[in-house]
Amino acid sequence: MSCAIYFIGFVIILVIYAVKKKDPEPIFGIYSVPGKWYYLKYCLFACLYYFRKYGNKTREAGLDGSAGQGVKAISRPAEMEKAQVLSDHEKAFDAVFFISATKSEDDKGIYVIAGCERRPMGMCNGLFYIGLPGKGLLCSKKLPDTVLFGADVFSFGAEGLIITPREPMERWTVAYKGEMWYQNDPEKVVQVEFSGEWTATTDYFDYDTDLHPPTVIRSIAREKWSRKYFQDLKNAHQSHYEQFGVLKCEFNIEGETFEYTLPSFRDHSYGDRRDWSLMHRYAFHHIFLQNGSSMSVGVICQPCTASVFEAGEIALANGKILPIKWVDLKLHQHGEEGTAPRDYAFSFQAGDEVYTVQVLVEYEAVHYVSKDWEARMVERFCKFVVNGVPGRGVSEFHYNNKEGRSENYAKSDPTWYRKICHEI
Repeated sequence: MSCAIYFIGFVIILVIYAVKKKDPEPIFGIYSVPGKWYYLKYCLFACLYYFRKYGNKTREAGLDGSAGQGVKAISRPAEMEKAQVLSDHEKAFDAVFFISATKSEDDKGIYVIAGCERRPMGMCNGLFYIGLPGKGLLCSKKLPDTVLFGADVFSFGAEGLIITPREPMERWTVAYKGEMWYQNDPEKVVQVEFSGEWTATTDYFDYDTDLHPPTVIRSIAREKWSRKYFQDLKNAHQSHYEQFGVLKCEFNIEGETFEYTLPSFRDHSYGDRRDWSLMHRYAFHHIFLQNGSSMSVGVICQPCTASVFEAGEIALANGKILPIKWVDLKLHQHGEEGTAPRDYAFSFQAGDEVYTVQVLVEYEAVHYVSKDWEARMVERFCKFVVNGVPGRGVSEFHYNNKEGRSENYAKSDPTWYRKICHEI
């Protein structure tokens, strides 16, 4: 009898708690904070996550048609690496991105970025950057616009840019042939011919299955749950995997030849759709340290799924990969009004070690993604110091571009617009 009384009392207290206590408001109305049922939701979603991750092995091949939250979309590397068949959705996508960076002999940075997001109807969002000591930052012809036309159905690239898988999870090639312009002198346009071979130095890291589970679980537990929320979570899912390697490249700028072997990062994302209008912000950092370690670490805010999502991994010099456990970079405290910080620091944990990252931007450029310019990308070419070890890399800050394509772009001289968009 006494046990029943205690149980009834406990239930009454819970009911009173649920009625009286209000959930805290999101920061700036965007960034959710843990509410009154956070720990209960954490436990419930943890059960679901671990069941999906370990309970049904057939799901690892994506055989039940549901990926994410511990389940691979595709399990065979050869199928993952190829250009994916685009869905019938108007915002279907398949995207690859390559980042390479190191210091030169005079301690200036050398940078190469290449990316292509395949879209329907032979269109893609493509970009190419080269940063060189003594020359500055070179930008591919159409930047800050990234819309390219004439892409082959199963190719990454168009209009002089071509990125090609050669051996699954082992080797890719990156090529560019065309005009580039100097950020420090936008009227100066040069012919560039670039050829690079990317080779893996680590295994790949799949966001569907390899993220630190508590990191994923707490990002979902802090959101308000509803039938619509879980439907949005399913609809917005994208498969994404990353890998570290080296890029051996040679290129010619107006008759001047360069050859480098650079530490490098690449990723591949695909899914039913990518709707950039859903994304509020993100900040990612891709870091290559002089001790041989490499890092990909960031925070994502997509309010319809997770307004605070910490993600990434570190690859140690011996090739071991560790998922990121937490990141203390608060997006609402770093450039929320649209101007990304240029000298700042943050910390994260991987394994048993806490890493403190200092960031100092060398170059900064802006480009826009999607035909309607729904996403504004601030690409920053940076010096890093992590726990006292120097390095180089790239920091990308994304902002939702609610205004869409600027009317000034259509009405003004492109050279003038480049000066405005790339002014530091």
